[in-house]
Amino acid sequence: MIPVEKVNKYYEEYIEEISSKLDSVEVQQPGLLIGEKIKKIRETKGLTIEDVAKKTGFSKEFLEDIENGKVSPPLGIIVKLSKALDTMVANLFSEPGEKNYCVMRVKEQKVVPRKSSTGYNYSYIPLASGLKEMNMEPFIVKLLPNSKEEKSVHEGEEFIYVLDGEVKVVIGDNVEILHMGDTIYYLSSVPHFITTNTDKPALILAVIYGAH
Repeated sequence: MIPVEKVNKYYEEYIEEISSKLDSVEVQQPGLLIGEKIKKIRETKGLTIEDVAKKTGFSKEFLEDIENGKVSPPLGIIVKLSKALDTMVANLFSEPGEKNYCVMRVKEQKVVPRKSSTGYNYSYIPLASGLKEMNMEPFIVKLLPNSKEEKSVHEGEEFIYVLDGEVKVVIGDNVEILHMGDTIYYLSSVPHFITTNTDKPALILAVIYGAH
């Protein structure tokens, strides 16, 4: 059996490596890739920006900024957009595939850029793509101190596992504070908001479920 101190040391190094990757220069790249894919899927389905605006409740100007790479949307908004476009979240990060399973090596995991000007202060790594059908979509998310608290509402379910730090989860009128190793599972149709609960970053594994 591996001594606890060695396990802890390995875990700390692993968390530090993930956290550093999420802070890398890649994160600061423009969010054009996601915007291009959203536009491509929208046009392929014969939808106008006005159509998507009606389905999501987002303004036409905001959607145009996303498509032009001026805004890097947070997960809650990406989930709403995927629902409006009737596609999987993974298809907004990579080309649709026909595989029955997905292995994503560390070197293949790409950081999705963030732009703090949007008020959403986190970055994330999609952990699966290229499947022909996928209802569960996993991400590693780095949460940073956030002064803007805006709840998200969309269809589906979410599971959160805290990898490191202290996390604040607002579900409806309830507030839960989670620490390393704690988990929470909730219906995404209930207004929710997630952020770090301190002035330090927090890391979570998030799995979003939404039947398409």
